[in-house]
Amino acid sequence: MDRVVEALLSAVAVLEDFVQLYPHEHQAINALEEIADKLGEMAPEERLLFDAAIARIADAHDRDAPGSGAWIRDVPVKLRLV
Repeated sequence: MDRVVEALLSAVAVLEDFVQLYPHEHQAINALEEIADKLGEMAPEERLLFDAAIARIADAHDRDAPGSGAWIRDVPVKLRLV
């Protein structure tokens, strides 16, 4: 599960960067909204696994560079999953 979530985080990061560089690019915005919609359909059990993976990945980043896991922990909030 962690590898899948890491791949998803990579995609979200690229899309966010793209939106910041090209704020009128609707395809990137639509892609982020689609990701949020699909993740919003997770069953409660899936959500628990997803949240646990987010926490593990963020903790691992913090071990390597303190504070670097903050962006990861904030992704569910940015995608309106919380």
